[in-house]
Amino acid sequence: MAGPPRGLTLPHDPSRPERNPVYAQLIEGGTTPELRTEMDRLVTDQMVPALETEPGFAGALNLVDRDSGNAVMIVLWETAEQARRPLPQYGPAFLESIAGVMAISTGTRRPISVWEVNARA
Repeated sequence: MAGPPRGLTLPHDPSRPERNPVYAQLIEGGTTPELRTEMDRLVTDQMVPALETEPGFAGALNLVDRDSGNAVMIVLWETAEQARRPLPQYGPAFLESIAGVMAISTGTRRPISVWEVNARA
């Protein structure tokens, strides 16, 4: 057998370096297909740079369905506490970016959920 898929880090695998766990916020969002380009601009030009200034930020992915306008954002944090902190504890740049996103968001979304990342390539 060839072993685990390439890039998969398993804690019990002595041949691979062990990483500290990170925590992911799973955030559903979206807008109309007509406003998708504007939402993309807000995310890339305002939200991601604002996240980069937040303590414990460890990365982000924004996944987009261009046909529906829906998106899922995965934001990585160094600790569970950082991933679960209340919105008012974020800095002003991030809060401003959220206001812009909310202004053109549509639909009802699930609450933000937090997950421990147990494999990362």
